[in-house]
Amino acid sequence: MELSPHLFTIFSSAPVQVQINGFVDFAALGVTTICEMNTQRYTAMGLEDVGRLTAMYADGGVFDRQKAEIWGAALYPNEPIEAADLQPFLRPQRGNPCLFQMAGELSGIDDNERFPVGDQWPVSCTEQERAFCLLQERARKLWREGRPDQEMRLALVADYSGRLDKLGMHNFIYWDGEFLFAYSSLKGGLEPLGFQMFTGQAKVTGALPLTITADPDTQILIVANSSLIESAQNISAGQVVCFARGGLVDTCDPVSFWE
Repeated sequence: MELSPHLFTIFSSAPVQVQINGFVDFAALGVTTICEMNTQRYTAMGLEDVGRLTAMYADGGVFDRQKAEIWGAALYPNEPIEAADLQPFLRPQRGNPCLFQMAGELSGIDDNERFPVGDQWPVSCTEQERAFCLLQERARKLWREGRPDQEMRLALVADYSGRLDKLGMHNFIYWDGEFLFAYSSLKGGLEPLGFQMFTGQAKVTGALPLTITADPDTQILIVANSSLIESAQNISAGQVVCFARGGLVDTCDPVSFWE
């Protein structure tokens, strides 16, 4: 688990501005943003580069006026092998950018007969990106039957997460271009994900200190490691939670499989 990141994602009903306030004490940092389907990805490895990237998000920095409906960050206590390993990952699905973040290890996910990824080949060698490729391939097959509704997508993500939990403990956050899904492992050993919802702008304190600037009626959701946000509502073990436009839509309890 030493290369697993801390996960942090902001999902809002309208574009918001995000500023990073001060020093972020992590060995590597990945930031991915989506605004009106336009994507940006930034990576930093080493404390010096992390400092430069966070300065770009500071008040008066290069990204001072940049806005996004999806703002995802992966914070690494230990430096990965190369920048391609850094999350959040981005991949298209039917013309929409999809975002994925995962913490944990999935021994055996590289078995392409059991877990086929089709043409969704990973760029890195990480188990986390391969898990993303597998999810995108399963979503692609679901879309072949027509536009799936929210319940069908939630069922797919719940089945996927339950099967992968047999390989190892893992948490993930997945944006499919419309809905955001979050899963906390059924197994112990990983800090659970939590979420917080509010309207308008806010400040986040702690290991990732942020100022979120938004119009007063903008609905904002934060999904992250529970230690990264105050007053977090933890996602129960094995549960998948679905959000849309910054608000809670539905949940799915742990999926059970016949042995």
